[in-house]
Amino acid sequence: MNRNGNRTGSKPIGSGFPPVLIIVLEGKGGVAKSVTADAVHYTFASLGCATLAAESDTTNSIMSSIHDDVVFVNVMRPGWHTIIGEHLLKMGQPGGADAVVFDTGARDDVHVRARLDYFAHTMARVGGRVLVIRPVTTSGSAQRNAIDFAMSTDGTTIATVFMQVRAQGRTEEHFGRWQSTGSLRKAKESGAVDTWIDDLGVEEADEAVALGLSFADVAAENFARAGEGAGEARAYFDEAKVLWFQDWLETQKARWLPVFRQALANRKVASQHVVETAP
Repeated sequence: MNRNGNRTGSKPIGSGFPPVLIIVLEGKGGVAKSVTADAVHYTFASLGCATLAAESDTTNSIMSSIHDDVVFVNVMRPGWHTIIGEHLLKMGQPGGADAVVFDTGARDDVHVRARLDYFAHTMARVGGRVLVIRPVTTSGSAQRNAIDFAMSTDGTTIATVFMQVRAQGRTEEHFGRWQSTGSLRKAKESGAVDTWIDDLGVEEADEAVALGLSFADVAAENFARAGEGAGEARAYFDEAKVLWFQDWLETQKARWLPVFRQALANRKVASQHVVETAP
């Protein structure tokens, strides 16, 4: 891993990415935010990046239950953003993270959006970037929220990825209307990039979380992390399920990495400007 000690430069980490804060953000619950966040965590960690999880979901703290090192914040408390910021400022230094994946809770959207400028400027100080993933379902409100976010951040450092949730019965065909809208076209012109997450399986994902296992733990057969539930984990996650988790994670990774790079590149000019003017 190539750690960058130049706190105002933009030398990429070993993955080819700059230090990056990825925020999975949507005000609705049940839109696969935590599933997406865990898969994104795997995506960067598997590249050899030091990857840190952050979470603000006070009612369904999945990332906290499946990862050992998690920065937990309550967005209702003053100064919550500086708790994450403390870790962001260590990026590019020995012992600091290369990527931070922030899984937000339902109804946290307004609080997180109010601090996006802070996160963007903090990342600029370490030569890094902010990338926001907006989950998109067949819900019109989720789609409007995603478009609104992309348009409201046009001209800023903040990269946007729309993540179609092709799960829970939703298939590519269900997103035909979304993909044909003029508002999506305008959002893409502003730099947003559209992709999707495949269905992992509700039962399989729930069982992993219930046993305190990340998806990467299942793929690596790291069942000892389940503690007293290790035997149950081995019995449930047979060879076929382990291979499925491996294939699923690698498929998302292969699809997402070019998308993440493109989304960051689409806001490159704005990023360079903020790096020069950030305090």
